[in-house]
Amino acid sequence: MFANVFFHTTETFGQIGLILSTLLAQDATAAPAADAVSREPTFVEQLFANPLLPIVVVIFLFYTLLLAPERRRKAEEAKLLASLKKNDRIVTVGGIHGTVVSVTADSDVVTIKCDESGNTRLKMNRSAISTIVNPNKET
Repeated sequence: MFANVFFHTTETFGQIGLILSTLLAQDATAAPAADAVSREPTFVEQLFANPLLPIVVVIFLFYTLLLAPERRRKAEEAKLLASLKKNDRIVTVGGIHGTVVSVTADSDVVTIKCDESGNTRLKMNRSAISTIVNPNKET
């Protein structure tokens, strides 16, 4: 039963292949006559026929959707850390809440006060600061 179905299917595919090859051969012989009358492809047709177009589109989408927003976020974070000043309330990446006691523009080290009663102070890098809770706003 299986062999009968297998050979029948193979025979059918062989016939389809013969028909397709005949049609393609006819197209190949008819093509030069049609090309003599046909027009030149336009710029847009040539552009979309280019195999590099999908690669360029993927690179553009990758930049637009992934790289540009990340660069923008890093620029905002750098601006936030550069605007850090005394008495700003901050939260570190480790979850420590505190108030900035001293900060210098040329140094990467910031001193924060964590405990009001014990006067506990910590020195940390600017990059360890996650957010400014309520920055002092000039009015």
